[in-house]
Amino acid sequence: MIRFIINGETPAKKNSRIVLRNGRNIPSKKYQDWHKDATEQIHRQAELQSAELFPMVPITEEISVVLTFYHGDQRRRDSDNGTSSILDLLTDCGIIIDDKWQIVREIKIRNYYEKNEARCVIEIEKFKEL
Repeated sequence: MIRFIINGETPAKKNSRIVLRNGRNIPSKKYQDWHKDATEQIHRQAELQSAELFPMVPITEEISVVLTFYHGDQRRRDSDNGTSSILDLLTDCGIIIDDKWQIVREIKIRNYYEKNEARCVIEIEKFKEL
């Protein structure tokens, strides 16, 4: 199993868009700052797991992903928005080759409240057929 912990609240990429004058839209500065910080966190943790991790990355085989979100406040959030942000992060960091369903075969999402301790715990394992 590969495990990462991303500190901070996971913003929604699709709900954090800025529309430019030319009609293009890009992620908000808040999302971009989170993505940069989360990328650094992934890379630091990947270095610590390098012996077991790097022969496998980018992951191209079928996997199961468990995402445990610890929210630092009680604001309303949709689980699928945070999930998309984390899967895009794993792809952008080169941990997984793609977040298409042929690779990410199973996703389990858990949400908890832990005041002022926002984070997301990511656990990746080989997919096992039922």
